[in-house]
Amino acid sequence: MSLLKSILKQHFLAISGIIVLNLISACLGIFTISYINQTLSHESSLYGGLARLAGLLILLLLITLAAQWTLTALGHHFIWQKRSRMILQMMATPLDKLEQQGNGELLSLLGPDIRNITLAFVRLPELIQGVVLGGVAIVYLGYLSLPVLAIVVIWMGLTFYLGYRMVSKVYEHIRKVREYESDLQDVFQVVIHGKKELGLNPARARHFYDNDYQQAALGYRQHIIRADSFHLSAINWSNIMMLGLIGLIFLASQALGWISETIATSFSLTVLFMRSPLLQAIGAWPTLLTGELAFKKINEIFPPQPSEQQPDAAPVPVGWKTLHWENLSWHYPKTGFQVGPVNVTLQRGEIVFIIGANGSGKSTVSQMLAGLYHDPQARVWLDGEPLDNARLKSLFSVVFTQPYLFKTLFVNPQAGDQALTEQWLEKMGMQGKISVENHQLSTLELSQGQKKRVALLLALAEKRDILFLDEWAAEQDPQFRRYFYRELLPWFRAQGKTLIIISHDDDYFDVADRILEMHQGQLTELTAEQRHHVSRDVIARLGSRQAEQG
Repeated sequence: MSLLKSILKQHFLAISGIIVLNLISACLGIFTISYINQTLSHESSLYGGLARLAGLLILLLLITLAAQWTLTALGHHFIWQKRSRMILQMMATPLDKLEQQGNGELLSLLGPDIRNITLAFVRLPELIQGVVLGGVAIVYLGYLSLPVLAIVVIWMGLTFYLGYRMVSKVYEHIRKVREYESDLQDVFQVVIHGKKELGLNPARARHFYDNDYQQAALGYRQHIIRADSFHLSAINWSNIMMLGLIGLIFLASQALGWISETIATSFSLTVLFMRSPLLQAIGAWPTLLTGELAFKKINEIFPPQPSEQQPDAAPVPVGWKTLHWENLSWHYPKTGFQVGPVNVTLQRGEIVFIIGANGSGKSTVSQMLAGLYHDPQARVWLDGEPLDNARLKSLFSVVFTQPYLFKTLFVNPQAGDQALTEQWLEKMGMQGKISVENHQLSTLELSQGQKKRVALLLALAEKRDILFLDEWAAEQDPQFRRYFYRELLPWFRAQGKTLIIISHDDDYFDVADRILEMHQGQLTELTAEQRHHVSRDVIARLGSRQAEQG
């Protein structure tokens, strides 16, 4: 199993010590059985016999607990490492790779998959104890009688072979359960994020429940029931066969005369002693298989690699003048839509608008320009010098159409400036609605327009050179929209910002120093004559032209 191999590779000495503890525990357990059967039966002193028995039992308890606790602690440490590494890898993974997986799959990795690996380690001590104890018990039974041991081995071999066949069926259904679990994560997101639409339209809610939810939930139920059925069958089969083995041992003693009644009793006590750990080991196996499946799934998407955090990008020259992108391209395999090649130059301190119809590629090009969609064939130049992707991203603060709001305003507390923060809040019209204490925003329970203002506040707090706003003014009221274009944008430029604005607000196109038009994935700059003819219906014109050509 790759899960066990991985933890053994990383913690070989600790696992070796745990196995030794389990071996000592198993030997002590068998010795206790022998002591009970052969010594206590001839013990003349009640108190002396009880004292020695109590000592053996306490020692057995302590060693067994030490072995199991150590393995459990090691397992949780391993899971903490795995989760931490996965979070770092997820944050370092290119945006397009994460988008290919989908939110449901990623949530399954972080939630159910990590939980299943945790449960696997919780049950792992039972498996190791059962295997080690079984091995020691076999040696002891061989010492008592080889012929009867042969019967025991054949009987237990048949028991475990059929049990293994049942458990293999468990694994098949667990794989299906994992697939439906990912589908359910997608369903849960719809319930949470689409609650208003579902609450408003009962017909849509019923259709969603009857089709999307029920398909995933019934599939999950069907396969989890089958997995549990095979699991319980394996446990009960093993339990009954172990009891049958005790009867077979006494039959060998009484009917065949192979062993004495005393040895038959020792055999029976040993089998009874083995029974619980072995049944626990069999019961733990499906949990381990589930953890193994989750471990493989995580490694498939996030292969094991060093968990070092991404270093900060080297600083760019403070007084840079021009930024040039050369041959930026991006292709969507599912739809065949392509953006680019894009060749564009940005002058420091400019206000540049990007316009175009819906679906023309504006948001895609914004993520390309900011380095989130990285084309390894493209080239970026800063004042004529090559610029790598990490340094490119360090230039940008972006407010996306659906931004995520963090409660921490300044990532670096030393960069915080209370007077500047109050000035920003005043400029955004947010004084009295939100406050900043110890670099933390007081609330995020705001309207959509106010959330966009907070997102802009967070972007300003990053203190980066280029501010990229994707349809930022769409949720603002007409008065604040005018204020944004006529007063805020010039003020941002006066503060040293270079601005790229994706906009449909043709009333304010005159604010821009340059206008770039996105049309069917191609980015071109409007000439002075074209800008002169830009009117209130420019977006409708672009949309109808794209529809005619599409």
